[in-house]
Amino acid sequence: VRLGKMIKGRTKTEAGFKRVMVKIRNQEKTMEELEQEQITLKLKRDTLKNMQVEEEKMAHFNRMKILTHWRRIMRVAKKSRLNKDIQVYQQNHDREVDAKDAILQMLDRDLEEADEQYQMALRNHKIRIDQLIDIQNSRLRGLHEEFERDLQILKSEFDKEKDDINNGHDMEKTELEGMIATINEEETAKLEKLKDEFEGLREETKNEKMEELETMKHDLIKKIEQLDQDFEISFSNYVSDTDAKSAEYTKHLGQNEEASIEISQLIREMNRLREIISNWSHKKLQNSKECKERNQKLTQEKITILKHYHELKRKMTQFRQEEAKRLSNLTKNSKACMDTLKGYQKLGERILKTAELCRKLETEREKVLPFYEAETDNLEEEEPEHKIDKIDGIDKSVYNEFQLLDNFYKRYNKVLLDKVAIEKQKGSLEKENMFFKSLLKQYLDGVSVNNDVMNSSNPLLVVNNKVNLNRPPVQKLDATNQKPLIEGNMEIT
Repeated sequence: VRLGKMIKGRTKTEAGFKRVMVKIRNQEKTMEELEQEQITLKLKRDTLKNMQVEEEKMAHFNRMKILTHWRRIMRVAKKSRLNKDIQVYQQNHDREVDAKDAILQMLDRDLEEADEQYQMALRNHKIRIDQLIDIQNSRLRGLHEEFERDLQILKSEFDKEKDDINNGHDMEKTELEGMIATINEEETAKLEKLKDEFEGLREETKNEKMEELETMKHDLIKKIEQLDQDFEISFSNYVSDTDAKSAEYTKHLGQNEEASIEISQLIREMNRLREIISNWSHKKLQNSKECKERNQKLTQEKITILKHYHELKRKMTQFRQEEAKRLSNLTKNSKACMDTLKGYQKLGERILKTAELCRKLETEREKVLPFYEAETDNLEEEEPEHKIDKIDGIDKSVYNEFQLLDNFYKRYNKVLLDKVAIEKQKGSLEKENMFFKSLLKQYLDGVSVNNDVMNSSNPLLVVNNKVNLNRPPVQKLDATNQKPLIEGNMEIT
């Protein structure tokens, strides 16, 4: 018979042996004895469970008591450390407040100086603007005077040429009038001469034919008398027949004579006018040719003068535009120069403020010896100048100018080395801080009570005088993260 549960850690051989023994005993014992043994075993099991529960209660009570006492100790230590930190923070705060007060005073002083400088710069700028405006006004006055002078010259030349043209026209007009008068006199003289010749020829012909005319006249008189008689007879007959027509005929005959006389007069007038018109048309053509040539010359001169005037006007406009462009460029350059100078001023003020702040943080040694002595100074002093001249691409003047910045580079490199050292020290302190933080976390986990802490190992458990704290493993520094360093008198790359 198997009694109870198999106990952990028991070997199989022992378990089999005991089972056999219990079976044999059970066969030998009676039922009452077996029941008695089961009761005793049950009582012992209950007693052990009660003892285990009491032991757990006592252990929990003692653990809570230790934890309470340890918390009291930790509170006192934390309070003292916080008091020290508060004192340190108070001192740092006081120093920062003093530094901020000093900075505010310095900024107030700088603001007043900047305001004064701004007012001075504004006054100078206004003075320069007034000067530029005066220069522009004087230039405009000069250009206006020059334009008025050129205009007066052009007007005087134009009036002079106009007077010359008018005088030439008047002279030619008087010459033409004289020519017309002489031509009229010549024509009248020729006409009188022709009339005299005509009268003489008429008298000669009249005297020559006088006898023939007399004989013919007697014959004609006879014929006329006879014809008159016949005519009177026929006329009387005719008149009696055509009295009305004859009266109308006489009337028309008189009108015809008057019209013929008027026509002859008009023909003579027309001939005279035609001759005058032909003469005047000839003179007109001659004058038109001469005036056309003169007008062409005057038109060419006018076009030339207009071209010259437009060219001068274009040059003057171009000159004004160039001057305005130069003025705008000058204004822009002056503004850019003022902005650049303001930037330089701000940079200088910033450098001076930074220097004042750095001067407060200098040590006594730096105040006494601001520049360290380097071995390269002696080497540079001993280096001959002819070697510098032989180096290609290096100007001696530029080399000497860079030598003037040696003290600046010394100071800069010293500050840079201090910065690198501080950063390195900061990194080591951060690692140490992380290490202590991890230890403190493990310690707090050891004194606190929660499921995670109870399930994990207790870091405050001491075994063989060794604390079970999990220290972070040692890490090898990466060579690629290290910064290459050179001598203190050289710049770090």
